[in-house]
Amino acid sequence: MVRTNRNSYIEWGYPQLTIDQYLKRESVLSNDVYNSENFKVWILISTKDADDASNINESTILSACETFKRKALITLSPGQVQEVTCYSIASVFTPPQYRRKGYASTMMKLLSDKLRFEFKAPFSFLYSDIGTDFYGRFGWKAYTLKEVRFKVDDNFTTPPENSETVITIDLSNLESVIQQDYELIKKEFSKLNKKSLVVLPINPTYNWFMERSKHFSNLNEYPKILGAKILKDQDINNQKLSKGFVIWHHDFQYNKLEILRFRSDSPQTTQLLIQKAKQEASRFKFKQVILWNPDLRLLDLSKEGEIVEMTTKLPSLAWYVNDDNVDWILNEKYAWC
Repeated sequence: MVRTNRNSYIEWGYPQLTIDQYLKRESVLSNDVYNSENFKVWILISTKDADDASNINESTILSACETFKRKALITLSPGQVQEVTCYSIASVFTPPQYRRKGYASTMMKLLSDKLRFEFKAPFSFLYSDIGTDFYGRFGWKAYTLKEVRFKVDDNFTTPPENSETVITIDLSNLESVIQQDYELIKKEFSKLNKKSLVVLPINPTYNWFMERSKHFSNLNEYPKILGAKILKDQDINNQKLSKGFVIWHHDFQYNKLEILRFRSDSPQTTQLLIQKAKQEASRFKFKQVILWNPDLRLLDLSKEGEIVEMTTKLPSLAWYVNDDNVDWILNEKYAWC
């Protein structure tokens, strides 16, 4: 793993991180956040090197990538929900001297077959920065990514208090918010009438984003406020229900606040949640709040927000169950890696 990270440092670490900082970050993300069972590095080497087991650590790495084991739900028929294991693919990298030789193509074809036939995964996914053609050749179909950008003005002021009960999300209640969201997702998912999938927004996903961002920050500790939740007036079994919530992460690399997970019941709830996100962004002098693929019916874009149809970070899915189309539900930032 150290060798592959040294190779990719110039692409994803330089110049904001030193080589040592980059290697440390990648080690923490793979060992402390995702353990070795859930995280794997894949390398393509020559047949000659592969045959020489005694020299495997000195073999030439022609191309490399990483996979993360993730939990997901799929439904193949109405009301029949299955919890499954899927895989996200990241950090596909070929050293410059080995590009345009077909090595990345060979690796992706082998990896797809491995995940589909040996690991029995129902699907895998990745995010493409190189358009739709390359990964599409090996079965990863690109999905639309609409990014909504909310500008945070230099003179942003905290909005006046209103009658809504707003709760700060931090480490003390993050897990309960995640669990409530999980239960709602399962309930909503069971009502779908089309073949659908959802990558579950659960830990260690959120921890991965927080840990990743720490290495671009000069702060002594990561910000404590991780989101906001708006409560309903009534409760069930003494448990307050929410009108909606956002869980965000502080992107110190690009100085913006990214909403990882978004749930809302109305444009009014959305507006208040976005105001809370902008308030948090302003604390760090971030100029933007970013939201991926929201239900546009829950936004009042006449008031604020710019929609950008992205050509990078394109969500791309390989569906291995059959040849039918499948709906990707909650295709939000939390699933990115």
